[in-house]
Amino acid sequence: MTKLPGGNLEFVREDDFVEYYIFPKLPDNLGDEAQLQQQMLKIRSEISAIVREKTLERSFLWHKDEFQLQIRTGSAQERLLNEETNVEEEEELGDLPPHFHGVTHYGDNISDEWFIVYLLTEITRARGDCIARVSDSDGEFLLIEAADALPDWASPETCEQRVYLVGGCLQLLQNSAASSQDKSISMATAVQRIRLNPTLYRCSREIQSCIDARLKEFQIAQPHFSIHRQVLELPQSAAQLLKQQPRLVSAAVRAFCDRDSLDTKALRTMRYFPPEAKRLRTNVRFTRCLYAMLMHQQYVPEKRLGWNLTDAVSQPELYKEQLMGVKLASGLEILASQAKRVDGQQLEETPAWRSYLRSLQGKGYFRDNIEGSAEYQELLAKAKEYFRGNQERFRTATRVGAEILELLLHPAEAASEELRDEENNLQPSDSDEWLNISAEDLDSMLQDRYGPQKLYKPNGDINAEEFTKQLSDFLDRQSNYEGIEHRGHEEQELDSDDDDEPTQRARTSTSGSGFGAKVKKNASMRKACQRNSLIQAEEPDSTHVRNFLDFVIPEDNWDSTSEMSDYADEDDLEGNLKALAGSAANVFPLDRQIQSYMQQMDRELAQTSVGKSFHGQKKKKVEDEDDFDDIEDFEPININVNTLRNMMDSYQSQVGGAGPVSNLFSAMGVGMAAAGDDQEPKDLSESAV
Repeated sequence: MTKLPGGNLEFVREDDFVEYYIFPKLPDNLGDEAQLQQQMLKIRSEISAIVREKTLERSFLWHKDEFQLQIRTGSAQERLLNEETNVEEEEELGDLPPHFHGVTHYGDNISDEWFIVYLLTEITRARGDCIARVSDSDGEFLLIEAADALPDWASPETCEQRVYLVGGCLQLLQNSAASSQDKSISMATAVQRIRLNPTLYRCSREIQSCIDARLKEFQIAQPHFSIHRQVLELPQSAAQLLKQQPRLVSAAVRAFCDRDSLDTKALRTMRYFPPEAKRLRTNVRFTRCLYAMLMHQQYVPEKRLGWNLTDAVSQPELYKEQLMGVKLASGLEILASQAKRVDGQQLEETPAWRSYLRSLQGKGYFRDNIEGSAEYQELLAKAKEYFRGNQERFRTATRVGAEILELLLHPAEAASEELRDEENNLQPSDSDEWLNISAEDLDSMLQDRYGPQKLYKPNGDINAEEFTKQLSDFLDRQSNYEGIEHRGHEEQELDSDDDDEPTQRARTSTSGSGFGAKVKKNASMRKACQRNSLIQAEEPDSTHVRNFLDFVIPEDNWDSTSEMSDYADEDDLEGNLKALAGSAANVFPLDRQIQSYMQQMDRELAQTSVGKSFHGQKKKKVEDEDDFDDIEDFEPININVNTLRNMMDSYQSQVGGAGPVSNLFSAMGVGMAAAGDDQEPKDLSESAV
């Protein structure tokens, strides 16, 4: 959903957010607003219990914001408070029924986004009356995950607000054949259509398998594999805080890694977590993302403050525990200092509130009431309450810092007892070998994620003929700005709620002649299109490359006296051009301008030694062959080997970076394996490189 520019309530929303809706089925006999609110609170309590159970089972740590739901009844006053009076926004959403809405920022850890998808599938599976929708800054990211299995009509434009979770399964709404797939649909209309037929729009098994495979890591009811347990040496107050609220680890790590000059100034005093305080060794749970962020953050604590660390060479493991403990305590110190800076600031003094109040006044929220009147004060109090409630949805640094200060003032005795018991029964730290990934491990991960890929070795054996054949097959495929159409991929159609006769559908579909309209082809029509060059025209660029790959040098005379004399001969040049043009006479004939360009190019090449760079075909020696030096010296050009040689040279010149050849390999579905430093490149030949 496109966000309102200048929105004040959701002022922290950035590109790293995931937005979700849950539409419960409510009884029809709800009378007034109070009954509706009471019923929504009851349902939210039941949903929160499901979320709490799944989160605790997997010991899941949120990286930034947690999963939270706000009640939206759709009243006029609520729309004003929530800044949803934009005309385009209302048309996009439609007249939404009462629902729950949430926004979660996942920061650098994409696992939070998919854990929310898992929670929504479990919620809709446990409560069959609920319909859920989830999206992020990329739009319908669930379809991005299943891109290889989507029907041909599906695109980012045609699928907006058409993806929903019902009964734990994915559903994709399709327009009827009588209407264009590009026609937009409001969220309210989509929910209504699903209510009428809950199973009509269920996705295919292939699409659902893609989503299930991505959520597989959350299915097991045990601590998530991304949880990393590490022993740290922390000040006693910091260790006690983390026992009371383990989720503070996320905010502390992010605050330390994102510190600025003001935060660094606070670290010079360490007012809340002084180094001279008693330090304890304790187990701390991180996510792998948080552990990697903290581990690779370069920091040297100041010795004058009292951070006396052991020798890193003689006791590296203990030094690691102490240094990471200093980093984590510093993150907690930064959060506490940030809360102290705004501790005395009133709500009316904050820039966000002043901007929000101006927007309410501009929309007529106060109904022309005089400022200071009883009704004005009542509306103002509701606006402040709504603003505070919306701010609590996001775990900003100041909110977390205020929570830390409150816990420091009122420590829990149970946490102190747990620390004393744990000190003598510490669990060992988990291995962090997962931080080191070799090239082979990366290739294996990519193959597991994106499927097997044919790998070529730059210095190993490669069949040149096979490679050029694969390149030619790749160039035969059709493509447009949306990508390459794979052969054998038939257009899939989902069920729709349209009851028109097939003849009417055919008449309607063939009558659409607007820009960008697609003609659906059956199997026989596809074959006819492949034979008809007027319907399936080849791209000029791919035609030229294919002509080069298919090019056969015609028989030449044997009176050559220089490497490029064949090109200098006008008669042979004309024969080469005719042979090149003849292979594509019905597709893209060479015009006179191109012929003149090629003639001029060949005349220039005749004066150079570029002919020596081409690899020729090795001839079999015949004992009784006539002794003609010019024939023995002549080697026909090997198109396969030269094509492969140029590809390899270009790939190696990229030095592992992005470039034309690596991008071409990626589109072809092949890769290049890393070669060892001790490997010497072999000579290219017809059968091997």
